[in-house]
Amino acid sequence: MRTAVTGTIGAGKSTLSILLRRRGYAVFDSDGYARMALNANQPTAQKVIAAFGEGILDDFGEIDRKKLAAEVFGNEEKRQTLNGIVHPFVKEGLEKFFALHEDDHFVFAEVPLLFEAGWENMFDHVIVVTCGHETAVQRMMEDRGYSREEAEARIASQINAEEQIRRADTVFMNDGNFRDLDNKTAAWLKQYGEE
Repeated sequence: MRTAVTGTIGAGKSTLSILLRRRGYAVFDSDGYARMALNANQPTAQKVIAAFGEGILDDFGEIDRKKLAAEVFGNEEKRQTLNGIVHPFVKEGLEKFFALHEDDHFVFAEVPLLFEAGWENMFDHVIVVTCGHETAVQRMMEDRGYSREEAEARIASQINAEEQIRRADTVFMNDGNFRDLDNKTAAWLKQYGEE
């Protein structure tokens, strides 16, 4: 069963992925793969530089992710341009991952932009991890060093939680701690005879 892990920012998607890996499941990290697309040795990096100019480079001629994020954030046209370069690279990696694990009973992929990319049909099941607005803001301020304004802006830039919940097969409300999410993960896996 191919299962996507997605959800709202600051809700705990990566924490769920850690819990699944600890149980021995293969989990594809689409954000990690997207970062690989920006490595200097990748043709995708050259396309990004061509699209956004040398102002996004650091002193070593590498793409500075913070500069690129600042360039793209809040600009829908630029975001679409970047996604148009990076998403095909990530999708190809995801397809290779599925091929590599085709004999596994369960495989997971953490795909934060699942709905934005229109990739739901690549999966048999979609888990949305979400939490209350204030919980997400606090986590981003504590874990990522965002100001409240930055955290609010990141939340506002996503498909809203209600829409994600509507499109999910399973919803994990994650306003609690690590142990609570671990218990929810165990209960969900047990439904499939996995725990």
